[in-house]
Amino acid sequence: MNEQLSIETPEQIDISFQKAGIGSRFYAALIDTGLLALILFVGYYVNRNFIVELGDTLGNWLGAIGGILVFALFWGYYMVFEVTSNGQTLGKRALGVRVIKDGGYPIGFADSAIRNLVRVVDFLPFFYGAGLLTMLINGNWQRLGDLAAGTLVVKTARTDLKPTGASTNTRVPVINIPREEFNYDGWIRLELVTEMEFGVIREYLSRRGTLPKFRRSELARTVASPIIERMGGSGSISYDRFLEEVYALKTSETD
Repeated sequence: MNEQLSIETPEQIDISFQKAGIGSRFYAALIDTGLLALILFVGYYVNRNFIVELGDTLGNWLGAIGGILVFALFWGYYMVFEVTSNGQTLGKRALGVRVIKDGGYPIGFADSAIRNLVRVVDFLPFFYGAGLLTMLINGNWQRLGDLAAGTLVVKTARTDLKPTGASTNTRVPVINIPREEFNYDGWIRLELVTEMEFGVIREYLSRRGTLPKFRRSELARTVASPIIERMGGSGSISYDRFLEEVYALKTSETD
């Protein structure tokens, strides 16, 4: 099965991703489930050893509130992390995968809510049985929640890629980038940008003037994020400016 996925955005810009397979998604789900189970175990211990001592009435009320909190935690964990952390829960971050919209854009709250509410169906009859079957017959490894929400799970760019000729023991340093002060020219590493990505950057820069501000911001982030991760960047970054600098350096190099 082809692991590469090419998405054409509504602005007719082709962006390539690598699909996240069953293995990486399974272990990411295992980590997330383990974290949630640990939290639930701690909550159960507290409930059993402290709340029951408060009396039947108060204990029942607090038990009911605890049940609501457990439900909110189970669903809220995935939604909060996916929306605020570039489509990644802690498990997905550990396995190097993230959730995106099938148009290549970052996932929104409604999208995450739908895909995670359908999770209970994917889980049937036990531990993602229905979801696994759906992924096996779907070309893009989408479970039922992904199909309902119009989302995909893709691999993120690895931050330990090396430039040509680099030692295999050399890691790309992680650099925090202040938006107003950082010298992009001195940090950008063109050898870590593929020719296909240069083509996408060129297409984006040629079309961005016709895009609404919000769509322009989303698309710049989608194009720039995997390249920035590969270069070891983090912090507050102007995606638009970063893409301008990459393109300017590339064109000056070829002149």
